[in-house]
Amino acid sequence: MHSNEPKSTAAVKRWIEKHTRTSDRFASVADQYEPHRKEHGCDDVYPSSNGPLLGALAAAAKPKRLLEVGCGLGYSGLWLAYGAGTGGYVETIEASKEHAKIARGHFQAAGLEKRIRVLLGEATRVLPALKGPYDLFYFDINPAASLVVLDHAQRLLRRGGLLISANLFLGRYVPHIPGLEKTAEYRLRILDAARWLTGYMADGTSISVRV
Repeated sequence: MHSNEPKSTAAVKRWIEKHTRTSDRFASVADQYEPHRKEHGCDDVYPSSNGPLLGALAAAAKPKRLLEVGCGLGYSGLWLAYGAGTGGYVETIEASKEHAKIARGHFQAAGLEKRIRVLLGEATRVLPALKGPYDLFYFDINPAASLVVLDHAQRLLRRGGLLISANLFLGRYVPHIPGLEKTAEYRLRILDAARWLTGYMADGTSISVRV
């Protein structure tokens, strides 16, 4: 075995974080999340730990219409738009006016503002007005809304479309956050083979194809 070969789960995690960090073109945006939380006390704004993965999945799927539920400060939206390329258009839902403003600034700074549109409002209010089909749907908001969002994902995604779900085991980090029972049901629903083909990652991300 090579002397630099990671020899434990923790070492593998450190290796991945170190090397993906160096190739993360939007790392400077991700770095703004923690200072923003500390300054403003928002406990619902975290950057995806899988930004480059989102970009790679979008590049592989070649989606034309993408919908993100949970914009935050724009980190994951940037990766989705970048991965989808010039033929893709991202709509991203954000409840906070302040966060939406910051995200729009990041989209403009990256030269992607014409390929990303922020839909301002609570997801449960915005989603019913949207019409599909979408090719890719990214879910990353609070657990309490998860089942409503999943119903809309099934409605809006075309057959063969991609559903990416983040933080499906959030209880190990925030055990008292409201709505964990809904996320637990969400995890099981996307294993319904009549509706979804789903694979899970150890960090709580799932990748599902609408059947």
